[in-house]
Amino acid sequence: MKDLSSEYNDNVSLNKSLTAISNGSYLQRIGKYLKSIKELYKILQTNSYDVLIVNNIDTLALFKLSTILQKNNTDAIIEISDLRNHTFTKKIKSKIIKIIEKFMFKFVDKLIVTSPKFYDMYYNTLFKDKPFILENKPLSNMIPAKLNKQKNDKIIIGIVGLLLQGKPYKTLFETLKDDDRYEVSIYGKGTYQPLVEEYAQKYKNIKYFGEYNFFQDSAKIYATLDILYMPYDTTSNSLNNKIALPNKLYEAMYFQVPIITSFGTYLGELVEEYGIGKVIKCCDKSELLEVIEKISLEMKKFNENFDNLDKKIFLADDDYIGLEEYVQN
Repeated sequence: MKDLSSEYNDNVSLNKSLTAISNGSYLQRIGKYLKSIKELYKILQTNSYDVLIVNNIDTLALFKLSTILQKNNTDAIIEISDLRNHTFTKKIKSKIIKIIEKFMFKFVDKLIVTSPKFYDMYYNTLFKDKPFILENKPLSNMIPAKLNKQKNDKIIIGIVGLLLQGKPYKTLFETLKDDDRYEVSIYGKGTYQPLVEEYAQKYKNIKYFGEYNFFQDSAKIYATLDILYMPYDTTSNSLNNKIALPNKLYEAMYFQVPIITSFGTYLGELVEEYGIGKVIKCCDKSELLEVIEKISLEMKKFNENFDNLDKKIFLADDDYIGLEEYVQN
């Protein structure tokens, strides 16, 4: 997705002076950490805050180090949007990070998780109070109005969002390449963008459209799709892949596009519970093709199931009212 910072409300004060900290070795980050602490210290000399919301312990640690020489009554809230590798691996580095994380959680006043399973499977050992569940649902006044579905000559299967699941993508491409009955449309960018681009160059029924702006493009994208391919690689040891709830789940519900996802995931459980798609074993070509054919024949049933969904399941309006209360109390 594109950088959306230019689209923030005018009332939002955006400070870009902090140093960008990318993924990679923690040792390589030390210099950037020190620069960020220096900048934060300057900011906090002239600004005070009631609430701090961060999404990792790194940022919380930077804030605490920046305020170590001054009295600070800011409530610290951490939002967990994904489970990181250290939460489900037993390497020495992971054990060290867990020790640091346990220490840093002493400074956490409130916890937000985007999947209830994140708390159940890991964070309940670090945070004893009740967390706030804030799933990745869109707000009704921020998601584009639905457009009429495009009538396609072929069944169009879409991949939308961050491109992070290489093995399942390759399974889809290998299954459908040069099959004139189907077309694969990919929107987004990420780790496996080179894989996507490679297949798009080789096969005319696999098309890559690059990054997109959710607020401007999502309605048009979903109106072209017959099926949303939203797999997780369950052959890896990633616990996050098994229990995360991506924002694409709620977008598919809103735009009414049936989902194909992986068996053995929390996402798959919900897809089956609501009757809005099919699950397959990762990464089974024959099962994938069979499921695509079934969904294309049962589209009326899926549309009825989408119509019967309570909007609260996929829109976040009530959730953010609850979040405001949680933050303030």
